[in-house]
Formats: sequence, structure tokens, C-alpha cells
Amino acid sequence: MADRTDEGFFSARDGVRLFWRIERSSAPAGHVALVHGYAEHLGRHAEVTRALAGAGYTVHLLDCRGHGQSGGKRAHVDRFEEYLSDLEIFLDRVKEQAAGAPIFLLGHSHGALIAARYLLDRPDAVRGVVFSSPYFRRKLYVPPLKILAGKLVGRLLPSLPMSNALKPEQLTRDVEIQKATRADPLYQQIATPRWFNESNAAQETVMRRATEFVTPFLLLSGAADPIADPAAGRDFFEHATSKDKQQKHEEQKRHHKRQGDRPHERQGHHEKHGNHGQPKPPPKPCKEEPETSAKGEYGRWDGGKDATGGKCPSAKAAD
Repeated sequence: MADRTDEGFFSARDGVRLFWRIERSSAPAGHVALVHGYAEHLGRHAEVTRALAGAGYTVHLLDCRGHGQSGGKRAHVDRFEEYLSDLEIFLDRVKEQAAGAPIFLLGHSHGALIAARYLLDRPDAVRGVVFSSPYFRRKLYVPPLKILAGKLVGRLLPSLPMSNALKPEQLTRDVEIQKATRADPLYQQIATPRWFNESNAAQETVMRRATEFVTPFLLLSGAADPIADPAAGRDFFEHATSKDKQQKHEEQKRHHKRQGDRPHERQGHHEKHGNHGQPKPPPKPCKEEPETSAKGEYGRWDGGKDATGGKCPSAKAAD
């Protein structure tokens, strides 16, 4: 349980106001910067935040531009580099708070794509990164005619809102969470042509340059994920040259295993003042999921010691 919750806004380089939240630990073993997936917001990651806070980490969360309580056109980006610039400012703020303590990055889905693209050019920005259901290649079926129409319309109206075809049933098997997703006013069901093209280009770059990726990482994926292609995650893992890398693959997992998303948890701190209800215990690790790892100088990710003597964020917390 976090000792204190703070939140507010900071400005991106182009003036867009970005919403942040910090769940503080009084004596943190490290700091975790969390970047959510496309069309969602930071409030949907209450459970993993509780798990990390319970393990002694201070957790920093960001609503990406066009998402949640942040400014910008909804679900839109003109250039993928805008996400990278926002992440750089966000991590600079985390470093100021960490005061030399180890910093880890956790990216879910599209947030994992942002994190991977960022770390390709700044491999030492964090001690390590967790990729949760990384959106390195789209598995969700989009009709070819819709893709073509999006490209044509996108030349004239790049920020035109279009249905993203995502269904709550594709995110999780939990019926209650599916209902909560439908009722979530901050959850978006649109995409824009420019975002689609920019994210596709970022995916191509990440996969093409996978051999250049050297930051220590843990990759979590599920065979039943209908949105982010788990095969792309496995390909990235095989080609990445990080000395310290590990992947955990669960056969029954969809895009989200445990969301912790309930209506009372999605309210802003200014409305609920950090009252997230009774904390749930961290989810137990799946005993049936196959595991592949490459042990490096920082030790194993699954509870092993990092170079500073603190425990790295475990797969249990991230999953």
C-alpha cells in the first residue's frame, strides 16, 4: 500500500498538459515508471500499482497525450516522436524524485512499444524494463478495406476519429472488468489514421532494430492475446542482445491478465483522494507458464538482486 499519493500536470515540449500520479513508498527499494496502453489510462493499472507499492516501490504513472486526463486530441498523435519526447520529460522527473535509487520502466501494450522505441536510442535511461503484452505487431484483425480507407482519408483528415474495433472481451476473461471497461468514461473506442500509421512505423523500427536492444528486460505475453501478436514478442526476445533478459509466456492469458479496474479505482485522486478500497494481494505467478531467460550482470528478474542490492520488479507484480 502506498504511503502517499500525489498527482498533477506538467507540460510537454509543445505545451500539451500531461497528467501524472505518484504512489509513494516511504523508503522505496526503487522507482517504477509505468506507461499504459493505447485507448486506456493510468487509472486502469491500480492492481499492478498496489502490488509494486506493496513490494516497496514508488510508482510513477503517466496519462499519455490524447488519453485519460491528459490534453491533446483524443487517441491521436501527429508523430510517434511526441510520445518519446513526453516519456523523456516524464523519466527526467522520475530521476529527480529517485535521487540515485534504481529506476525501472514498465510498459503495457502500446506503452511497451513506446518504451522499446525510446530505449533503442537511450539504452541506459533505466536500470531495466518490463514489457507487458507488448504491441510490437498487431494481431487484431482490421479489414483491408478499412486500412486502405484510413490511409486515403488520413492524407486529408489525419486526426479523424475512427472505431478501433476493440472489444472488452478481447482484453480479459473477467466479466466484471469487461462491464467496468464499457462503463469507463476515460476508456476510448477510437483510433485515428495518423496514429495507426505512426504506430505501424514504430513497430517496424522496433522489430528491425531488435538486435540493437541491450537494456535488461522482462517480457510478459499470453498465447490467447487477440490484440498484440505474442509471436512478435518472442521474435523480439530472440533477437535482442541484452545480457539480462527473461520472458514469461502464459497459454491462457489474453491482453490483460488481471486489470484491477473497478469504477471506484478509476476516479482521479482529486475526487477520491487516493481511496482505492481494500488492497488485493499481488497475483500469484503462474506455475504452468514456460520461462526463458538469459542471466546477465544484474541477476535474474524473478525476485533476484539487482546491482544495487534491491530486488528487481518481479514477474508476479508486473503480471
